[in-house]
Amino acid sequence: MPPERPIVIPGERIYLTHVQREDVPLLAGWFADLELTAYLGRFGASFSLEQEQRWFDSLAHDNQQVTFGIVVREDERLIGSISLMHIDHRHGTAELGIAIGDKRAWNQGYGTEAVRLMAEYGCFFLNLYAIRLALVEFNERGRRAYLRAGFREVGRWRGAYHLDGRRYDRVWMDITRDELDLSRIRALIGLLADDQRPAT
Repeated sequence: MPPERPIVIPGERIYLTHVQREDVPLLAGWFADLELTAYLGRFGASFSLEQEQRWFDSLAHDNQQVTFGIVVREDERLIGSISLMHIDHRHGTAELGIAIGDKRAWNQGYGTEAVRLMAEYGCFFLNLYAIRLALVEFNERGRRAYLRAGFREVGRWRGAYHLDGRRYDRVWMDITRDELDLSRIRALIGLLADDQRPAT
């Protein structure tokens, strides 16, 4: 049986939960994969178990990053991780990063749902206003997922990536609090939206 995990942010087909030390070997296997790291813009990177352990240990001391694991409800399978990084509370901004490491879970819509849940979490609980992300131009699967989650393209750094003698753009996308429906996450703690509160 898979280990029981706390459901931190519930979704329809997935939920977000804590990454546990016992997960590190699984994550290390994912991030050793050159295909996955290429789609993340880390061409040629293959991370070892020791590197992933150091990354996990650093989470406890990084107050500018929040990371959750992504779990499929149906079989309690950990399929990836998602983070808000470079959190700037003064300006209300952060950068989102996601990796679906279990390739059996690719093209299933799980990434779209995870991105939406994480954006709602960031804007509601961390008081963020704008969340941005960057992707490699050829990561069309990721781009479609982000668009479905409500992100939109806001710019390109032309030719920022170089692979196999070709140049690829870095594509920037973002979403703002005004573009999110926060009703689901408000319901987690029983809050009503302003227009649902009784008149006083």
